[in-house]
Amino acid sequence: MIMLKKILILSAFVCFSAMPAEAQSTGMFSKQVMNNVICAATKMQLFYHYFGSEQDETVKNYQQKGVCGNARYIMPAWIDAKRPEMLNRKVWRDPEEGVLSEAAVWQTPISILYEFFDVTRKTFPSDFGGAGFPPGMLVKEYSDIRIRFQLSLDRLYRARTKDFIMGDSMQGRGRTIMAQFNLLLKEMESVSDAISSADSKRFSQAISAAAVLSQDSFAMLFRAPRVYQRPPQESSVQKMIHVGLTVFGMFLMFLAVRMLMADTKAVVAGDKVDKFNSKVVKYQEAFQRQFIKVNVKYLMLAPAGIFAVLGMLFSMNLIVALVFAALGLYLGYGLPEKVLAHMKAKRGLKIDGQLMDSLVLMSNCLRSGLDIVQGFDMVSKDSLPPISDEFGLVIKNYQLGMTFEKALGVMEERVDSKMLSYMIRSIVLQRQIGGNLTKVFERIVSDIREESKLDEKTKAMTAQQTIQSYVVGVMPWMMTGVMFLFQTETMVKFYTSPVGMAVLLGCIIWVGIGMKLVAAAGKIEV
Repeated sequence: MIMLKKILILSAFVCFSAMPAEAQSTGMFSKQVMNNVICAATKMQLFYHYFGSEQDETVKNYQQKGVCGNARYIMPAWIDAKRPEMLNRKVWRDPEEGVLSEAAVWQTPISILYEFFDVTRKTFPSDFGGAGFPPGMLVKEYSDIRIRFQLSLDRLYRARTKDFIMGDSMQGRGRTIMAQFNLLLKEMESVSDAISSADSKRFSQAISAAAVLSQDSFAMLFRAPRVYQRPPQESSVQKMIHVGLTVFGMFLMFLAVRMLMADTKAVVAGDKVDKFNSKVVKYQEAFQRQFIKVNVKYLMLAPAGIFAVLGMLFSMNLIVALVFAALGLYLGYGLPEKVLAHMKAKRGLKIDGQLMDSLVLMSNCLRSGLDIVQGFDMVSKDSLPPISDEFGLVIKNYQLGMTFEKALGVMEERVDSKMLSYMIRSIVLQRQIGGNLTKVFERIVSDIREESKLDEKTKAMTAQQTIQSYVVGVMPWMMTGVMFLFQTETMVKFYTSPVGMAVLLGCIIWVGIGMKLVAAAGKIEV
């Protein structure tokens, strides 16, 4: 290692010695850089003496002249007040130096910085007070200074008492100065790299940056410490105004959507108007057949308005709001069919739950001598909706002239119930070829009991797969929503770009496929 170090020093010396004479003297540094180095060294001297045990009037009221310009540095009053405390507070115990005070721990890196600039002045030409040494001759000195400065900086970070850290030193200025010292350490490393690579331009830039950073750390003594300031709090009046404006904006959005829904031609134009109207009429009739009153236009167009408002609230970006509105319009166009299928299946389950009691009631009617039509009439009067509505509609159709078999067929089309279909077919067969309808009803009641037990068992067995399908579908969008809340600008910028749109489309497709696969894995037909 020692031999390798000697070889590196020798090679750096040869490289810098081989430079032209101009590069070794005035060509390496500009006049401004040399003035900055001289000023930085002077200010590091003042910085060091400010925390000394004894104070000289020259230090307290220093008049600067020469290359640094005419300036007077009057020692800040807070240093006079804090210096005794800094001298008495012991923050570090060193095996060789003993117990060090807060002031002494600060003086160590400051004195090393002065030494760094003093070594740099040796590379200046003679007319600037230098010796004209090539930097390669000083590589050992620079390396030693960098190591000692790094150790002193590490001590700054580690020195503390039970209720004090060096970042709180100098009324809180310590954190800023320590951060500047970190940057100075980086520049010292750049100086060593520039010497080893014989890069005179980089060497000059690193020295200049170190001089500027050192002067900035000295200037911190004359500035107020940086403290955390709470952001201004909104008054209750301002909050009310903001809430009122938000509500008013949402009201305007609602009016816009209302006008959009009132004028269908604003949404679809030309040949699509008739198609849209016919689809509305079709779904309107389908909902009415399920005894559900709903305005299909609202159902189809409301998602567009809701998604537009959500897009605006999340991003405050018009493009994102329009994209959300288009997505809501697409979803709303197929929403009536999905809602109808869901309501029909839900209504069918309710009818299945009531069918067993209705069959028992009809069996009793048949045993007492009534016919099947009178049994249906009895169920429509004595049962609860929805089965009473369905049986009552069969009786009304029959009384209006429709055959009983056709009235039953219409009910079978309207209600999604497998057991009800069995009952209807058994009644139709009995009216055509005869048979004991009471026995058939008893068998259907028995089948309903067994199927309900089996259905409950399969639901318990597939509950985990059902929940997983919901998690697979919901979690990605929940995480996306959280990211929109915390990184709104970044997310909007990404998802409004072509790549982001492609990613969003791919996510929608693959999440949908995942939900279908997980749901299919837990689906058992009974």
